[in-house]
Amino acid sequence: MRAWRALLRRRELLDRRILGGRIYVGSALWALTAFGFGLLVWGVGGFVHRDGVDPHWLLLTLAASSSLMAFRRTHPGLVLLLSTGVTAVDAVLGPSTMVVFNYGDAFYAVCAWGRRRLAYGTLAAVVVGGVAVTAVMVYLLVIGEIDYPLVVLQMIGVYVLVFGSPVTSGVTVREYRNRMALERERTQQVRRMAELDRRNAIADERGRVARELHDVIANHLSAIAVQSTAALSMREPDPERVRRILTVVRDSSLHGLSEMREMIRVLRDADDTPDLEAVTPRLADADRLYAAAREAGLEVRVERRGTPRPLPGPTDAAAYRVLQESLTNALRYAGPKRVEVEVEFVPRRRGARLRLTARNRVAPAAAGGAGRADPVWAAEHGAGAGLTGMRERVDLLGGVFAAGPAPEDPGQWRVCAEFPLPEDDDAAGPEPAARTAGRVGAAAEDEEAT
Repeated sequence: MRAWRALLRRRELLDRRILGGRIYVGSALWALTAFGFGLLVWGVGGFVHRDGVDPHWLLLTLAASSSLMAFRRTHPGLVLLLSTGVTAVDAVLGPSTMVVFNYGDAFYAVCAWGRRRLAYGTLAAVVVGGVAVTAVMVYLLVIGEIDYPLVVLQMIGVYVLVFGSPVTSGVTVREYRNRMALERERTQQVRRMAELDRRNAIADERGRVARELHDVIANHLSAIAVQSTAALSMREPDPERVRRILTVVRDSSLHGLSEMREMIRVLRDADDTPDLEAVTPRLADADRLYAAAREAGLEVRVERRGTPRPLPGPTDAAAYRVLQESLTNALRYAGPKRVEVEVEFVPRRRGARLRLTARNRVAPAAAGGAGRADPVWAAEHGAGAGLTGMRERVDLLGGVFAAGPAPEDPGQWRVCAEFPLPEDDDAAGPEPAARTAGRVGAAAEDEEAT
């Protein structure tokens, strides 16, 4: 690990820019190394002797060629152009080995760090040049200008060594670097998507917990508040009525405490994905809702249509909560205290779905005499957390939700929710009997403690 970190630090040092960003440290060191090695090759006679040419002139082309290597990453195209001129002059004077080597490195720099069009244009030019050189050498061999085929192979090998290998290496390095950049970008995108998914999951879980808390707390407390208001509004003492009101208050409190305990138990579970639907009442428990509403003084008329069928767990729980919220709103705002509930299982031939409808007339006091367009009346009848929770539950399951004054009777408030159902009954989850039994047992324990 330490060796890897040391290597990264050295790489960062070589990639550091100097002289106002014109030269990289690594390129400067490479230029000095090329010049030093060129002096060594020149010293041992690594150049072609020409009559009448002082070999010391080759030191100038070597210095010029090596100096250009310092700019090979920042200005690769210009370096290749100037290196072509320096190499031509060196070829007239010598040529020398290191200048030719630097010229090949200029081709590598263009393909590795130059612009994309310049890099692939250079690659195409080298390929075309290689084909041309091969054709010329073969032609000279055929007409007899070259006596040995080995000379042709040697010339082709020199061309590949000076031009082909640097260009191929540069393009390979360029593609590898581009692929690494794409992988880094893809990794960043995956990381951002994972973070967004995490935030969305947290937001969804918070919304679900908020809906459950509202349904557990607000509905039971609303029933308690209505009954308390009724008790306080009595002008003359009526022990029997007070006893009945206290019974409703006690039952609402016990049911609320029981559901709250079950929810807290699930949330405290070690499982990373708590299943709140596992402790949520189902549509089969709706009779308890009707009984509680009747005890609270609300006349409930229930009409069932169609053939009941097993429901998926989320749909079953959401249907119960929609009925619960609808009855609570009717208990608070209905006048007279009467609500009509329709539970319809639409058959498969008409598109399998569950339709819940609750209708009740609105008391004039609730509307405040301001009409249905009044924002205060609208807030009390659907713009609050209860309506938002119902709409969210239905939307999450791909259903349709509507709440507002009935078109055929403006004085009537109607809540309608439709849930799509699977075509196969096996897709519906089994009724968790142990959950229901545990909740009833907890309620019994609370009643005994009371």
